[in-house]
Amino acid sequence: MPNRSRYLFLLIGCLTALTTTAQIRIASPYSRFGIGDLADNNNAWNLGMGQTSFAIRSPYHVNYGNPASYTAFDSLSFVFEGGFNADIVQLSSNAQTATSNYASLGYILFGMPVTRWWRTSLGLIPFSDVGYNVLNLEEYPGIGYVARIYRGAGGVNRFYWGNGFKLWKSFSIGFNFSYLFGNMEREAVVLFPDSIYYSNVKVKNNVTINDIYFNYGIQYHGRLKNNLHLNAGAVFALESKMNAQTDYVAHTFFIGGSGIEYPKDTLAIGEGYKGKIVIPLMAGFGIGMEKTDKWLFSVDYRWANWKKFTAFDLTDSLVNSQQISAGAEFLPDINSFNNYFKRIQYRIGFTYKNTYLKLRGKQLHEYAVTVGFGLPLRGVRTAVNVSVQAGIRGTTEADLIRETYLRFIVGFSIYERWFIKRRYY
Repeated sequence: MPNRSRYLFLLIGCLTALTTTAQIRIASPYSRFGIGDLADNNNAWNLGMGQTSFAIRSPYHVNYGNPASYTAFDSLSFVFEGGFNADIVQLSSNAQTATSNYASLGYILFGMPVTRWWRTSLGLIPFSDVGYNVLNLEEYPGIGYVARIYRGAGGVNRFYWGNGFKLWKSFSIGFNFSYLFGNMEREAVVLFPDSIYYSNVKVKNNVTINDIYFNYGIQYHGRLKNNLHLNAGAVFALESKMNAQTDYVAHTFFIGGSGIEYPKDTLAIGEGYKGKIVIPLMAGFGIGMEKTDKWLFSVDYRWANWKKFTAFDLTDSLVNSQQISAGAEFLPDINSFNNYFKRIQYRIGFTYKNTYLKLRGKQLHEYAVTVGFGLPLRGVRTAVNVSVQAGIRGTTEADLIRETYLRFIVGFSIYERWFIKRRYY
């Protein structure tokens, strides 16, 4: 019981930290569009295998990418996972290069049995992130330089309650009941530093989202000869119209001699305007093969209908997205007591994505490779998971920006037997 209490206090602290640090999770100009940069399967275990999740399952990890995988939890076990992430991002254009870095608490996950055929999971994870600060400087005849500044911060968090049900020995279904909440602050500024005849303009917009979101999964987990397993899975989420509210204000201003900004005229103002943000249909499937406590290989495909995205009845520069991921895990010898390196789980993966962004006639692509390690602790089924992802998104063609990033995730997975009936003599 003391251990359980300690984990519950840790959960409360982590949930508070994740909520309070939600404003500093990203630095990407492309998070300006849609609902920000989507956070998909970014726990240390999945990320180390190229973010694959649809066909894999484990009694020692919470795989929220496919809720049907929860049936892999042991009938007497309790799984707790948490992780932190840090990113180094280099932004490059034809004119200049800039580097930024940030860190935050990444995820909190729980998994446990309910009945012989029902398993459940709870978690708090990011759903999307917004964070950017972009300056565009151009010169116009008769006006001089015009500076356009775009800033954004915030994002959407996701608290979910997941359930997996074993229908037959080799077939499971599941769903995640999620509550999405958060706010996205965006600001656009136009400055005329060389002209006294034009007023500087600032537009601030704050969008708050609070609503329920569902996603579903199925999984086949068949046992073959020689302790081999064939896994296949599919996931989908129907189009969801999320309740949202926006507050905005547009005004002119001038900058004093000391650099202080002074408002001048209000151009437009709106408070408490309610509407819908449409998160479109998403579907995917995966297939994998594994040998228990030895190796695992998996491939995923994901598609999302982002052409249907709207926010307050307005469309954005979004197109349908596709992603293919592949990953593998290898464990040399789980029973080796003399050689620690043989008990480490080694992971590798690759991801290719046609993103939902199409700017200046070009759909942006993303490539990433991942490596990961599961570092076991002596005498227990608890491990420290370390994953690294290196990737490129975007291009410098057509005066766009190329992101080159390096992402580190350090997580831990705690596996304990809680639900054991005690006998007293």
